[in-house]
Amino acid sequence: MEKRPIFPMTQLDTLVTTQELQLMKLMLPYIPANMRGILAVYIKFTEFINTIHLFHSTGNGSPDGPIHSKSIHSPEDILQDLSSFMDPAEADNISMIFNMMNIMKQMDPSGFASPESNSEMSQMINLFDNIMKGNDEK
Repeated sequence: MEKRPIFPMTQLDTLVTTQELQLMKLMLPYIPANMRGILAVYIKFTEFINTIHLFHSTGNGSPDGPIHSKSIHSPEDILQDLSSFMDPAEADNISMIFNMMNIMKQMDPSGFASPESNSEMSQMINLFDNIMKGNDEK
């Protein structure tokens, strides 16, 4: 059986789970099979209740709530954060796509930035967009 990678905890997970709940999750394989489902439901229900309390608590001191906002400067910023949760092959594929897009920008920055221009680069981008949308127009 292939071993799954260990993912880091998200910001939400760190806010709604406790060390005790994490230990219970780790203990699941060691308790009798007929009790695992009950314990798993208890763990998730407790996290659910913690989530409700987290978002309905007053005076959390932050204008954007308990989850801290991040500024986005580009799609790469989001994917950089997401890559730590992706399979390494998926993260490499995303990275390769962005590298190719950066190369295309360097080749013809004006055509890439404004798709309505008549450059060959913008035509390639429009064709790629149509293919991605499932449109067969050429």
